[in-house]
Amino acid sequence: MKALTISLGCALLMLAGCASEEDQLENAIRENLASRGTVKQVELTKTDNDNMNGFAVVQTATGEGRMNCSAQRTSGSNFNWRCVPTIDEAMLTQMENTIRQSLAEQVTVLAVDMSRRDDDHMTGYAQVRDGDGDEGRVNCTATRETGGNGNFNWECAPPAAAPAEAAAE
Repeated sequence: MKALTISLGCALLMLAGCASEEDQLENAIRENLASRGTVKQVELTKTDNDNMNGFAVVQTATGEGRMNCSAQRTSGSNFNWRCVPTIDEAMLTQMENTIRQSLAEQVTVLAVDMSRRDDDHMTGYAQVRDGDGDEGRVNCTATRETGGNGNFNWECAPPAAAPAEAAAE
């Protein structure tokens, strides 16, 4: 029985020393994200020798959130990694509400519709009516701030005039 225990112990030690780069990086991400909430899952997959992609799921006081993660090799076994909250329906709705509330200080907001372009960008429009009753559509964009805080900078502006309209002005 002692021989089995020693052999099993040696096998476990050997396995611990043979953790894959994915496993090592998943553990580093898990430890780092723990300050944001309970990390329920981290999964990375190598896309080639120098890159990995995947996701993390973190439970916070406000709910469960999924993050898209990517990692690029810098040198040797070192990687720079980044995990950003996924732009999902809840985040799109939050951005639409933010835009609606801000624009409502200046005009009547009839509709706001945003969609995901990629992990860092949203695009869409707002349909508005001014004090004179004129209605128009403004294009809206939202770009994630750098620094990993998950916040977005957004703006809404009228579409660029068509060449014929610009010449008439």
